[in-house]
Amino acid sequence: MPRIVVERGNEKGVSLNLDGADRIYTIGRGSKSDLVLTDFLVSRNHFQVEKSGELFSITDMGSHNGTYLNGVRLQDEAMLCVGDIIRSGETLFSFLSDSQRNEGALAGQKLAGYHLLARIGIGGMGEVYKATQISLGRKVALKILAPELTADPTYVQRFLSEARAAARLNHPNIIGVHEVGEDNGIYYLSMEFIEGGSVQDLIATENKKVEPLRATEIILQGARALQYAEKAGIVHRDIKPDNLMLTATGEVRLADLGIAKRLNVNGKADQAEGVFGSPHYMAPEQARGLPLDHRADLYSLGITYYRMLTGKLPFTGKDAREIMEKQVFDPPEPLHKLEPNLAPTIYYVMDRLLRKRPAERYPSATALIADLERAIEEIHAGIQSNAPAADNDKGSSAIRRSTSRRDRPPKNTSNFLRKLFG
Repeated sequence: MPRIVVERGNEKGVSLNLDGADRIYTIGRGSKSDLVLTDFLVSRNHFQVEKSGELFSITDMGSHNGTYLNGVRLQDEAMLCVGDIIRSGETLFSFLSDSQRNEGALAGQKLAGYHLLARIGIGGMGEVYKATQISLGRKVALKILAPELTADPTYVQRFLSEARAAARLNHPNIIGVHEVGEDNGIYYLSMEFIEGGSVQDLIATENKKVEPLRATEIILQGARALQYAEKAGIVHRDIKPDNLMLTATGEVRLADLGIAKRLNVNGKADQAEGVFGSPHYMAPEQARGLPLDHRADLYSLGITYYRMLTGKLPFTGKDAREIMEKQVFDPPEPLHKLEPNLAPTIYYVMDRLLRKRPAERYPSATALIADLERAIEEIHAGIQSNAPAADNDKGSSAIRRSTSRRDRPPKNTSNFLRKLFG
């Protein structure tokens, strides 16, 4: 019988078998759901799948953020076919037959000189396959742009131009891009294949928290990747655990530069084409649709660091709009209240990274790297913070000051978010 498999999200790898008698299956955050999710953007009762004989249909249950079938938001009940992709919140699912291995519809096919072996990931832009480049006999990761996106010529041109810019980056902590192209209407991006999974996978494996030394080493390598991107004039715009890949030996590779942008002559990257990125990790100025520079990526790296150290996200909400408003206006829960025994420099680093105003963050990844190296030295030396909460609140009070009424972003921020989300 068919099954629903979680392809991306906190429950990655979990499946729901749709066997037995005709019935309705519920997916959501509610404890009585047939498939319980922990994605904060998923409603308690998000969508349902109904089995009727050999037929299956899907219906959104009035969720806050909607249910998407193959990239299209559901308005009414729709029939499910084997191979369909479902998205709710930040969680993606495949609808597969019981005998079908989760290898993707293109597995076994050839595309532009590549033999596609198996699907290894799904994202908002499309699917990623493990593939063999036939001419060189090497393993690669091949990203296939989603069909609904290839219908937009403007988007395709941006995908091609930005992928070519990413291909010029050559750094030990950035995934190498081999080529970008098109074959029979299918657009693809060929990249270095990484065996070890992502930091998001590591978080799930280590029960949501990552040991401070390991977390700091990962962020340090991510900062080195951003240092190089900064010098190359590129803003990533989507730094998060899913996009920090780990090699088999534990080295970090920054991935998914599909929405990266080059800085203009003023040292900024505009967002004229819209706001892209992940709300949970998005810098305040990015949420507001303002021009960006490398400091937006540093903020997102800080959110990733916070997530690894505490096991939780600093900002959650019922939908993307609420989360983005919190990114703009609200201070995070102070790190020392959640993790009181970290190396002292870690608290200082977190304070600087999560400032609302870019001018108050680290001026560059280079400055961040120096402090992360100092934090690692403190961890090795066994130095921990043991100051009382009142003395150890410098970082959180600084963040609160930066979000006071005087320093808060302009009132038109709310107008912008209303226009963005309707």
